[in-house]
Amino acid sequence: MSILSDYIKGRPEKSRSQWADEFGISRPHLHCLLEGSRLPSLDVATRIAVATGGAVPISSWPNIAAVLAAAQHELPAKFG
Repeated sequence: MSILSDYIKGRPEKSRSQWADEFGISRPHLHCLLEGSRLPSLDVATRIAVATGGAVPISSWPNIAAVLAAAQHELPAKFG
């Protein structure tokens, strides 16, 4: 289960359509994110992080966490 699905389940006052609108994505896209069959782009992950007040951070998504981790290891070697 993703952090996003836990976050949304904890706030039943909003429908999935309302969450999708708040995140700026379609309801089917939100469904795919919640079930784990799709990962967000950096832009979508950023919008989700902002809309959730940081409760669902960008780094909670495995595809983005891997990119961030790789960048942290490569930047000192290239620019240091």
